[in-house]
Amino acid sequence: MKLNEIKIGRTRSSFFTRIQKDKLEAGIQIFHKVLNSKNFRENILQFHWTNKQNKRFHRFYHANGLSNRQIVDRIQNYLDYFNTLGIPSQLVILPYNSRKEILSYNSINKPIVWVSLNCINNEWYTPIHIASAICHELAILLDLDSAVEQTVNPEYRTYSAPNYLGWLTMQTAKLWKDNITDIGDAFRIIDEKQYNYFPTSTIMGNIYAKTISHSQANFDSLISTLLSEQETLFELQDTLTVSETTRLICIEEVLLKLTSLKNQLADCSLDGSELDYQSAHVRIGNSRRTDS
Repeated sequence: MKLNEIKIGRTRSSFFTRIQKDKLEAGIQIFHKVLNSKNFRENILQFHWTNKQNKRFHRFYHANGLSNRQIVDRIQNYLDYFNTLGIPSQLVILPYNSRKEILSYNSINKPIVWVSLNCINNEWYTPIHIASAICHELAILLDLDSAVEQTVNPEYRTYSAPNYLGWLTMQTAKLWKDNITDIGDAFRIIDEKQYNYFPTSTIMGNIYAKTISHSQANFDSLISTLLSEQETLFELQDTLTVSETTRLICIEEVLLKLTSLKNQLADCSLDGSELDYQSAHVRIGNSRRTDS
């Protein structure tokens, strides 16, 4: 993997200083070293977590149902994944001071990792923090996290691919702290118990577009469309034709079946994400109204 696969850029309103660029370049080198580490790969393959109901998952939380092997293969071969999407593979690291700068930036049609100038300007924000932030944001750009909106159980977010991979980047770098001076110096500053690398997607909210739609959200959209048509036909009940009456009966049966399938899909969730949608009930019409 070549270092020039990640470019340090600037925007019209913000730029990195020479000292900040040195810190970024060191962080990029650490990221590459971690990404190609056997320890990094093995920890991802062995990852698992347990929810409040003691249900054990061997996949990351809200990871679109991808297996651990699919996760590690995608992030270690992220250039290939970007190529399949028709996206230029070079990552670009850009600076920002506010969310307004991010939103107003004209895309250069390349995957971007945003880094806060307020963070990188501090001595405590080390190259290892930068490596963690790159890994976290890359996981989101690779669609390894399907949490488009606030999850029902935010405490589970530590088990999501972006959060775990950001933390694992630090833990993997720790293996070299005794024989790589720069990494050893960084760990003398890092507070491992309260490690926070301040990824922009967490600070600023959802700034990266999602390309994968959640299956439960798709169910909800379809159910909502059918409910709308059902209500329209109910209002015309006294004047319905035979075909319209048949359609109304069919819609009701489909709604009941869809809801049953949606619940079954949640019950056998691979990554815990469907369980978050289980509490969001969609009202299904009872029986067709009849006039007494």
